[in-house]
Amino acid sequence: MREGFSRSQKTAVIVSLFLAWAVGYADRILMSVALVPISHEFALTAREAGMLLSAFYFSYAIMQLAGGWLSDRLGSRIVAVACVAMWSIFTGATSLAWSFASLLVIRFLFGIGEGSFSPASSVTIAEVFPKKQRARAKSFLVSTTFLGSAVGSAIIASSVNKLGWRGGFDILAIVGIVVAFVLWLSLRGGMSAQRQANADRPRIIWRLVLRSPLAWKLTSVWFFTSALHVGVQSWMPAYLMTNYHISIKGAGLALVIPNLLAFIGANLVGFSLDKLGKRFEKGCLVFGSALSTLFLVMMITTTQVWLLITFWTLFSLSFNLVYATVFAAPLRRVPEHLIGSTSGLMNFGGQMANSIFPATMGALITASGGAFFSAFYLLVGVGVLSVVAAFFYKVPNDNGSLSVADEFPTKAYPQSNS
Repeated sequence: MREGFSRSQKTAVIVSLFLAWAVGYADRILMSVALVPISHEFALTAREAGMLLSAFYFSYAIMQLAGGWLSDRLGSRIVAVACVAMWSIFTGATSLAWSFASLLVIRFLFGIGEGSFSPASSVTIAEVFPKKQRARAKSFLVSTTFLGSAVGSAIIASSVNKLGWRGGFDILAIVGIVVAFVLWLSLRGGMSAQRQANADRPRIIWRLVLRSPLAWKLTSVWFFTSALHVGVQSWMPAYLMTNYHISIKGAGLALVIPNLLAFIGANLVGFSLDKLGKRFEKGCLVFGSALSTLFLVMMITTTQVWLLITFWTLFSLSFNLVYATVFAAPLRRVPEHLIGSTSGLMNFGGQMANSIFPATMGALITASGGAFFSAFYLLVGVGVLSVVAAFFYKVPNDNGSLSVADEFPTKAYPQSNS
């Protein structure tokens, strides 16, 4: 157990972080589900709709780097709480949009508010949990991508039907403010230990992170796999509504089963990483990338809705292998005081992909006269590149010798508690 945090405090921290991640991802799925009525209200083309999806990810990507550095330098509490509060404010502001331009600006600002939260939560995990528990703790947090999507899809689709898309954003904003307060309370425990750790941290040298092969290999894997996932997540609801004439509520409910199973799968991967470590890590990246690409091909070539949902479920489970692994790797392989910066660089790559591909797919759909297949074929190519990137990933030694001596060369680093 890490000094300064009791078992009950650890539980409070992980639960409050879990709630914060769930609210953040619920907003993203709300935007995807609400994209059709928003497009109708503001007469948006598929290209403009893609720009709305990408605006968030562009600013979100930029803030990964700043958030990682701030979390390494100041500790995670102030960064994490500020992020939740800011993104909740901009969630509420989304419901006040009066034009395409105002929506674009608000979604950009939303990305700035949320962007630092992911690396901050990684630093929180490192501050609170010993190394042998970090993969399962981080996997539990990132699995909220799927729980937020599953629960959010069902609830949000119903709320959009009853209250309109503006009402959905209002409700989520209120929930976010409450979660920010809960997170602030949970991180109060052990703050004296955090302050001492911050005072003892070596100076952060960005060139060490930028020269690390480990950091760049993780970044490349996450760039391509993120592009694959965000492309499916952003445009598959619209594809179901357009090609299969499913309602907004039906499209939202279609996400529930794939995401609930993916939530379970992510946690199983995190538990296995802690138990099996190096033997399991590269296999997760390679097979996860390959299977995700395979099931994407099956999704876009079937003509049966039930088969599409089945393949979507298998796609989500396969994506889990990569998702849980890349977020756990910095917590296990990187010196303590560089975890936030390395995680920020890795997620910067992933979020840049998220900012590029929804808009690119929207432009392809528009150019194809509303057909989706050119956009989905682009994703298949990206999936192949994700497999190639995963093959080049080399797993550092479990004892940290490679990550410290070879990946982050310097005279001395403090040893991690384990």
